[in-house]
Amino acid sequence: MTLRIPHSAFRILAAFWRLNLAEELQYRANFVASVLGTLFYMATALLTLALFFHHTTSLGGWNYWEIVVLLGVFNALTGVIEAVLRPGIGQLAGEVRSGELDLVLVKPVDAQGFVSFRRLDVWRFTDVVLGLGLAGYALFRLGHTPSLAQLSAFGLSLAAAAVVVYAIWVVLMSLAFWFVSVENIAVLFDAVYEGARYPVTAYPGALRFLFVYLIPIAWTTTIPASALTGRLRPEIALVAAGVAGVAFALARALWRAALRRYSGASG
Repeated sequence: MTLRIPHSAFRILAAFWRLNLAEELQYRANFVASVLGTLFYMATALLTLALFFHHTTSLGGWNYWEIVVLLGVFNALTGVIEAVLRPGIGQLAGEVRSGELDLVLVKPVDAQGFVSFRRLDVWRFTDVVLGLGLAGYALFRLGHTPSLAQLSAFGLSLAAAAVVVYAIWVVLMSLAFWFVSVENIAVLFDAVYEGARYPVTAYPGALRFLFVYLIPIAWTTTIPASALTGRLRPEIALVAAGVAGVAFALARALWRAALRRYSGASG
């Protein structure tokens, strides 16, 4: 069940990342396009939120600036998805269908790790910076200065959130080993992940149960934002880390089962 990555794997991944970086630097206009796209996306999200709060003073018990903190966390995690996960593991379905995954399996690296992190869209890391900047501005407007314990809890729960998001991606993409036509599986993830844009308390009971226990997207934004704004005790970050560990273990088990099913281009 463990994910053992030898030193050679890091050298191979580093070589791929250098090639990605060199390729991306040839198209620096992509940086401007990425920033403008992210700013437009954030502006529309804030406009939608403003429309909600034109008719109410709270949403699921959260006030306007607390949800803006959550939106900042959401945008930061979206940056991780777009910069790391979609360019790499997002291509898995097509490779399984065409048999190109054979070329990955013969490499002296862990297949899951290589498929997951072989490509980077470096410009999308600006989404992470802009998202955290938005969260910081919202905290300023709240007049709340997080304590060291709250910042530590936020850092741990945000890292746990990234692991949970990664585990969900692995689970969904592993379906390609059983179902051939899953090119739009990333669209399914996007539709589910949109639920993390708002606090889990804003949803009715059935959806809240779904987002906490079955598809744990509540742990990706609500918990880090709650830790940062002081809505929850810092110790909750340890629970978030436990959830991330369970999610990763389940995703790893499914990946290994999926590889046993894979028959390659010849099958």
